Amino acid sequence: MTLNTFHFAGVSAKNVTLGVPRLKEIINVSKNIKTPSLKIFLEKEYRNREQIVTKLGGMIEYTTLQHVVSNSGIFYDPDPKKTIIKADEELVNLYNEVPSHEENDEVNPWVVRLELDPEKMVHKDLTITAIDKMLHDSF
Repeated sequence: MTLNTFHFAGVSAKNVTLGVPRLKEIINVSKNIKTPSLKIFLEKEYRNREQIVTKLGGMIEYTTLQHVVSNSGIFYDPDPKKTIIKADEELVNLYNEVPSHEENDEVNPWVVRLELDPEKMVHKDLTITAIDKMLHDSF
């Protein structure tokens, strides 16, 4: 692996981390990766199957909520039965039709609204259920 570095000597445009440092980046899942790319060679039977490749990529690629959110906002919405956000009226009405089994009736008037990008979610192989679970586990 380290012999390849000789071929890039003096080429400033080619910023490549090779050898042991690159191996350490990959194994330790470094937060500050110097070369943020990786080639993975799949077996012939899987190479042209987009669904499998997308699923595999979603499983190994580090993804945060920021990667799939297209728009976000924080709103003051004091009435839990209605909403000041026009785009959410139908969703809030549907939500209020389902009886709540929670003991705590106190509602926080602050609403964090996240709009998810469907294309990015497909690319990352994410579902609303998976995002909901991660949010509940984190908060």
